[in-house]
Amino acid sequence: MKLARKTLFCVLLLFLLVPISLALGQGRSSEVVIQTTKTAYRKTDILVNIPDVLSGGRASVESAELVHEVIFNDMNYSGLMRAGTLDAQPDSMEFEFVIESTVEGPLRDAQETGENAPTTLSLNLLTWPGRQLLLNKRYRPLPSQIRATAHHFANEVIFWVSGETGICQTRIVFSRGRQDRRDLYAIDYDGFNLLRLTANRELNLCPSWSPDGSEIAFTSYRRGQQGLYSLDTSNGKVRLIIAQSGLNFGADWHPGGQELVLSLSEPGNAELFRVDPQGKILKRLTVSSAIEISPSWSPGGRDLVFTSDRTGTPQLYIIDADGAGRRRLTFEGKYNDSAVWSPGGEKIVYVTRSGNYTQVVVMKATGEDRRVLTDWQWRNSEDPSWAPDGRHIVFASDRTGTFKLYVYDVVEGSFRQLTFGDDPDITPAWSH
Repeated sequence: MKLARKTLFCVLLLFLLVPISLALGQGRSSEVVIQTTKTAYRKTDILVNIPDVLSGGRASVESAELVHEVIFNDMNYSGLMRAGTLDAQPDSMEFEFVIESTVEGPLRDAQETGENAPTTLSLNLLTWPGRQLLLNKRYRPLPSQIRATAHHFANEVIFWVSGETGICQTRIVFSRGRQDRRDLYAIDYDGFNLLRLTANRELNLCPSWSPDGSEIAFTSYRRGQQGLYSLDTSNGKVRLIIAQSGLNFGADWHPGGQELVLSLSEPGNAELFRVDPQGKILKRLTVSSAIEISPSWSPGGRDLVFTSDRTGTPQLYIIDADGAGRRRLTFEGKYNDSAVWSPGGEKIVYVTRSGNYTQVVVMKATGEDRRVLTDWQWRNSEDPSWAPDGRHIVFASDRTGTFKLYVYDVVEGSFRQLTFGDDPDITPAWSH
């Protein structure tokens, strides 16, 4: 039987055990690439001025440039606004708001001075051209916190202007490496601050964020046996959740954070089970001669979407939290997998095979309005995961010959490349 590429990949690799050693990485190897928008969409034009430097010398100048760069990009990446400057702007831009700010280095008589002293940032949102003050935030970040501070203010602006919650402080966790040598990495949503999370010389993949971001569940071959583990994001400590014989993979946290659902194959075929964070089996959800895999909770935790080959080909099904009420969701295509519910519950994104390639598809949770997002130019597109804004998704594609991660705006059809480098990146998961 043919399984979807992600599932087949996990099934094959998770039975392997070979040592691994990967180097730490930080920053970003290249500039993010933004593709031309395919669909016209009304956006709010916002003027983003470079912060005025009041004191602090070269260090403050560099901080001002970083703040401007981060906020400028955050506005554009949101999909809700277009950022511009007075010196370089398209004729079509009509500014409605302006972001102005000041940067002050540490005072000479301050208790803390030097490279690690905090900087004072005053960030303001005003109307344009009326210049009515709408929002003011004052921060005292350390040099290492400048980027995070700019992201925080960008989120504040996005919410004030649009009423939508921004994603500027979110992260994406993924698996990087080759064959059975892979580690987990996390990266900011804009492609910066790459951080290696595991270095256990094993295969680690299929990560899933807990709702509060305190844990990442993932499948690993630690201790010589495949199992489901949890990584504490505050200190990097890893603990075992469950390790039965056979498959232990594809875990998804319940929206309430009190349990997970995953596939276990100890009964024979891969079946769906609910387990608590300590690994206690709470309920077996499926009993079938078919393979049941890739479960994803609905936002309210009432239903699950998953893949089953009970009809002979992998198709998407929905069941309730007790395993009852099974109903088939997909009928188009012979190869559907990796379904994930949108944060609002109205859509589902998944992958389907068309010809020789897998493509990303989004549709209503009822199965209607099916829309294929990628085509043959993307080659294989896999492992989609929703951003908490319900507008963006991240997925892996080998369009350049090596699997890298891409962020796709499902509203306007634009995308940008998120990760770079020679090693393949797969199974991304966006934080909540």
